[in-house]
Amino acid sequence: MPDMRIANLRTRRQSGATTIGLLLLGLALAAGLVIAAGVVSASLERIKLAGDKITVKGYAEEKVVSDAGTWRATVTVRAADLQSGYRKLEADTERVMALLKTVAGDQAAVAASPINARPQYEIAPGGVQTGRIAGYELDRNFELSSGDVALIGKVAAQASSLISEGVNINSWPPQYFYNDLNAVKVRLIGAATRDAQQRAEQFASGSGVTVGALRSASQGVFQITRPNSTETADYGSYDTGTVEKVVKAVVTVEYAVARK
Repeated sequence: MPDMRIANLRTRRQSGATTIGLLLLGLALAAGLVIAAGVVSASLERIKLAGDKITVKGYAEEKVVSDAGTWRATVTVRAADLQSGYRKLEADTERVMALLKTVAGDQAAVAASPINARPQYEIAPGGVQTGRIAGYELDRNFELSSGDVALIGKVAAQASSLISEGVNINSWPPQYFYNDLNAVKVRLIGAATRDAQQRAEQFASGSGVTVGALRSASQGVFQITRPNSTETADYGSYDTGTVEKVVKAVVTVEYAVARK
């Protein structure tokens, strides 16, 4: 009996030691996990702060007035043979030149293309060409370019009056351009970038961060539109139908941010 009591006492002592050891081990593991979690949390916070950024778009526009214009037209004649067609086209060419001289005076430096002649084939009742030449179609293109945009508009408006004289003229709408676009684009990029920075600072002011260094910037396409137009195009637009234009620029800018 004494031996059994001694054995039981030893067993209880060993069990108690084991329990204490497991408790100490558990506390050590828990402390380690807390410390590790703190390290990971601090690491994530550093990574987050290091990667903080703000991306904004800046916009700017400038109005310009065209300083160059171009007028184009095509005169077409149809005749049974080339000779009569040529004579008719030459007579129509003289009428075009006379009108331009009246409207534009000595400024009418018109470029006239060579005559283009095409045979017109006879069409059978079934809609099939017979191969026989029924006549000819001849045409000639005219182009007038000038820095006087008012003159270009005036010529375009009056050219169609030649139709009443038997001239088959197709007067295309005048086109207007601005020659110093590169300088405008440079100014707009600077203005749009400043606008982007102001937007970034406004966003950051209520977020507990400050705007830091510029990380990257990209320029969008330029949109050159008529006034009060909302037209845009993926590859940019250039309206040539109006004398007054608005040049628009958008930039995308990324800034680093830091906590206050």
